[in-house]
Amino acid sequence: MKKYLAFSLAFSLTAALSAQSIQELATGAGYQKQSFVHLATGTEKQVNNTAWDIAFTVFGQQDAGIFVNESAGSSMGAALSATELYYALTDNFDEVIDPASLTDFQLFNSERSWNYGAFNEVRDSLNAFDFGWGQYNFQTNQVNGNTVYVVKLRNGQYRKLKIESLIGGTYTFKYANPDGTGLQTKTINKADHAGKTLAYFSFDTGATVDAEPAGGFDLLYCRYTTRLYDPGSMTTITYNVTGILHGRGAEVAEADGINPATVAYADYQGSLHSELDVIGHDWKAFSGTAWSVDADRVFFLRTAESRVWKLQFIDFEGSSTGKTILDKTDLGIITAVQDPAAVGLKALTYPNPVQDQLRVVLDVPATLAKDAQLEVVDLQGRLVSRQTVRLQAGFQAIEMSAANWSTGMLVLRLILPNQEIQLGKIIKR
Repeated sequence: MKKYLAFSLAFSLTAALSAQSIQELATGAGYQKQSFVHLATGTEKQVNNTAWDIAFTVFGQQDAGIFVNESAGSSMGAALSATELYYALTDNFDEVIDPASLTDFQLFNSERSWNYGAFNEVRDSLNAFDFGWGQYNFQTNQVNGNTVYVVKLRNGQYRKLKIESLIGGTYTFKYANPDGTGLQTKTINKADHAGKTLAYFSFDTGATVDAEPAGGFDLLYCRYTTRLYDPGSMTTITYNVTGILHGRGAEVAEADGINPATVAYADYQGSLHSELDVIGHDWKAFSGTAWSVDADRVFFLRTAESRVWKLQFIDFEGSSTGKTILDKTDLGIITAVQDPAAVGLKALTYPNPVQDQLRVVLDVPATLAKDAQLEVVDLQGRLVSRQTVRLQAGFQAIEMSAANWSTGMLVLRLILPNQEIQLGKIIKR
């Protein structure tokens, strides 16, 4: 570990490279804010941690992820109150609920995907029609709620809550005091939040909050809850950390123990991962008197549009300012779009149009026998679905669940290192 103290020196070294620049990110003193970062423009949009409580996915026709706001600032090292979510162990919203009985049933966001949040954690992951808070009915194209939750607000008050449905792109949900008084019913229409990942709702105002920047975000610099091993108790505990989550459709590879000046993306593009917390929180450490950052660690971020960024943290100031300094290098669009025939690949997809399950049959040449990503994107290049596949020489069939894809014309593509192969267009009904 080594802390970069000479910021001006770092800047003078990097300014000579046209694609390389410095960007300051901040969460404010005491980590009181969340920062949505756009790398290409060098901008960030900040919102207070307390601005919202829960958030709904709005980027597709059939996504149904719901998140809880885990961000909590700190005061003299002590964490401040955060919004908490509990599984109420009942499907009867009219039942009077004792919040004290729910302490063992707290739910957290997994930081694995923007498709699923804390409200989805009780789902059957093997059932594509189960969203945790409700079940998708493929005959009616509706998600009907069947689960009651309890939300503990930052002021210590409780609200029981049930997501009633997701119909035609509109969420309907209701909430009340644990004894049923103060009943409120709200709706959130995805169409009102076009281009965003989530729609953010505040129980204080009873309305949505404009949190994300209009052009989307590549990084979210914030506080979130993760599970860490405690050597003292030799148990795993939940802990609120300050870190980085990446934007929807992106992938990240970590390069550790390297020379940041000479490390090459080509050596790490096969190690890209879609989990939101690949960058995470542990690129910094506290020695007891000061913060330090890893001088021999960089991250490669590949956006949904295949633009690659090399990212290195060069300073972190801790809770006094919440600032961190990021050295970023735009490596450009790194992908070669090719026709399958040009690389000796044969592909057949059926049924097309598709409703629930797409089968992709490939005849793979030995030169392409490697790990790859099979992706479905819309006509604007936005990611709809992605799964990792291990290509093997010869024929193989791959099943893709299409139940939650957005309807309309979609593009199927195969992503390999330095190579993108267009497999054709799919119509989703």
